[in-house]
Formats: sequence, C-alpha cells, structure tokens
Amino acid sequence: MRKALLATLIGITMLLTGCGGSKGVDSPIGATSPTHSSTLSQEEALRVLYQELLAKTEHTVAFLKEAKVGDQTIYAFQHMVNGRAPVVDFVHSKTGKVYYDSVELLLDIFINSEDKEPYKVASYINKDIYYLEMKSVNDPEPTTWSTYVFNEDAYTSAEEAKKAVVKVYAENHPTLSLLGKPLAEVEKITKIESQKVPVETEEGGAAEATQINLDNTLILFNNEAISSEIFLEGQQEILGVKIGEPFNEVSDKLGMPDSFGQDSEFGDIYTMRYLFDGFQIEFYGEDKDANTISALIKKL
Repeated sequence: MRKALLATLIGITMLLTGCGGSKGVDSPIGATSPTHSSTLSQEEALRVLYQELLAKTEHTVAFLKEAKVGDQTIYAFQHMVNGRAPVVDFVHSKTGKVYYDSVELLLDIFINSEDKEPYKVASYINKDIYYLEMKSVNDPEPTTWSTYVFNEDAYTSAEEAKKAVVKVYAENHPTLSLLGKPLAEVEKITKIESQKVPVETEEGGAAEATQINLDNTLILFNNEAISSEIFLEGQQEILGVKIGEPFNEVSDKLGMPDSFGQDSEFGDIYTMRYLFDGFQIEFYGEDKDANTISALIKKL
C-alpha cells in the first residue's frame, strides 16, 4: 500500500514538473486555500484537482483547456482512470471547487449568480428559461459546453426545458391537474357531484357518460371513472392562453402546433393541436384567422 502511494506521489511530481505544462511548481500537493479575493493559477487548480483524486484510484491528469463563463475563468483537465477512456474535469479558478461534469458546473454558477437576467433566453407560459454557455479561450479547436435551466434544473435543449415548464404547470393548474384523477377525488376537490348524461355511441346506440360541470368547464370521465377529457369555453385560461384569443396568438405563446387546419369531423371548424407528455390540447375556431371559441384537453 505504501509502495503504491509512493509511486502515485512520484507520478504526480513528474507530471507537475515536467509533463503537464505546470512549470515552476515546487510541491505537487501543496495546500491551496483559495478565497473569494484570490484567483487560482493553472498550476494551483491542478493541485486542487489532485487533492480530490489522490485517495481514489490510479489516475493521470493533464491540463486541457482554459474556458470562460462570462468573466469567470474555468480550467478544464483531461482525467484518465486505470487506462480507461479520458473524461474532462473542471476547476473554478475563483472558488477552487472541482466539478466532474460541465452541467453541474454551469448549474452551480447559475444558482449562485446574483443577477440571472443575462442568462435569460425565453419566456414560456409565463416562466423564464435560461441558457448558460462556457467556451474555451485561446484554443485552436474551440470547445463549447452549455445547458438550459428552468426552476434550477438543467436541460439539454430548449424543448426539454419547455416540457418541464408544461409539466410543472400541469401539476399546479387548478383545472389541468384534475386530468387523469379518479372520479371520487375530482368530486372531493371540486366539491361538485358528478352527473350521468345520455350520449350516443359511435355505432349510434344509447349510453351514459359521467361528467362534472363547472363554470365554462366540463370534465368527462371514461368507463374506468378516470377523468379523460376537459372541455373549456368562455374566458377560461390554459397554458397561458385564454379562450377567445385568435389562433396566431396561441401559436405565439405555445410555439408551432403539431397540426393546424380544418377539423376532420367538422368541416366548418378549424383545429389547432398541441401534443405534450401525457395529454394533448385542441383549440377550436370557425376560421383559421378567427378567435378561438373553445378547447379540449385529452389524456393520452
């Protein structure tokens, strides 16, 4: 064990003094205590990373790139463990904190930033989405690391962040959150007793459907007594869209629809459809340039 440790220390010394581009460093494991008033050099950042890795396993580390997030300097190092494929680790030059993932680093910078406005790239359903980017500097082959952020969680793309916005919205909206719930629970939440109403089946036969009728909102239940559809009209609001707004305003708020055109069943009605995780919403109007008159939410 002592021989292995000694070999590791010798390897570190050789790397810092001759192999890793860190010249003029006297002690490879010298204590470094970065503060908010000091900035780490490349050599000091390498020491910090070695202090993190020393007790873990056999490894080699070499300086890779210097990068910037705004005016913050980050050092990237290539780290290889037991001969496996190399990975990239990061050291923040100001705090000395080590990160083993670029997303973790960028998210930490975002969370700890006092002014988040410069990172804002979009507002979706009245929620802000942010974008952080880290770029290598003085690099013949520039590298970029990036992430989108919503609600202090990281996402790989703007579309993934928007899906998260919809999910949070659906879970907290007083009407949309009722979709998929059992009849008894919906009755308890709305304090309204359900009704049985006669309907006609697709084959033309007679049947009964269960529904709860709220103010300009009709909640429909399937044969398993689960709320499967919610019909909205009047001035009801859903996903930041108010019934009565024209189709072009709907698409301005929600983005490009999954489909838009004359309804396949009702030729005098235009339907704009959006598909989300677990549900879809159809907005209805009498013309492609007209105001919407109603909407139907369906559980998928």
